[in-house]
Amino acid sequence: MTNRLMTSVRRCLLALGAALLGLLVAMSPASAAEEAAAAAGQVSAVWKPQQINFYMHTITSVYACRALEDKVRQLLLELGADKGVTVRSVGCYGSELSRSPYLRIKLASPVEATPQVLAELEKTRSTRELAARVKGERADEITGQFPAQWRKVSLSRGKLGLQEGDCELIDELKRKVLPKLAIRIVKDEVSCMPYSLTMGQPRLEVEALTQTPQPDTAASDQANKS
Repeated sequence: MTNRLMTSVRRCLLALGAALLGLLVAMSPASAAEEAAAAAGQVSAVWKPQQINFYMHTITSVYACRALEDKVRQLLLELGADKGVTVRSVGCYGSELSRSPYLRIKLASPVEATPQVLAELEKTRSTRELAARVKGERADEITGQFPAQWRKVSLSRGKLGLQEGDCELIDELKRKVLPKLAIRIVKDEVSCMPYSLTMGQPRLEVEALTQTPQPDTAASDQANKS
């Protein structure tokens, strides 16, 4: 009887030790950091470089080529693209006007670091690292993972420099560019009327995957806005 009791006690102690060990592992700094990130809506992301080419056709508005490039670039930055994004209107220069410019966009934007994405990016890792060194950038900043979060962005008249007549621009970007980025459309009320400058509110609301600002960067951005 005594031996059975001692055996039971030992089993209970072993079970208790295993439970405590599991608790300690669960409370490790890495797990705590992951839980904090999940609570803040953060995900692990990587930069996905790509080139997007398309004709932008408008009926109502005519854009100066340089002004159109600047406007599209600013919108892409708000939607999470890296600051190195470039927008070029091929065959259209400076203040020249065009209704159907051919846009060539080069950018890197955040995508969730899923196993499929990581495997795909690994195929071009050496090329991207070489390109980073040529540009004087740190390769780990281009190829490594970083925290990102889904942020709501409103593409509506009066926001982000959008004006009357930009409805067709938003519609073109929605159909030809946004599907290639980590974008979730939350509310879509884009319905452009030819030869009409009316642009209701809101036009398009999305959630864009954007890099989580570092503390120093966030403080600097806040100071610039104040």
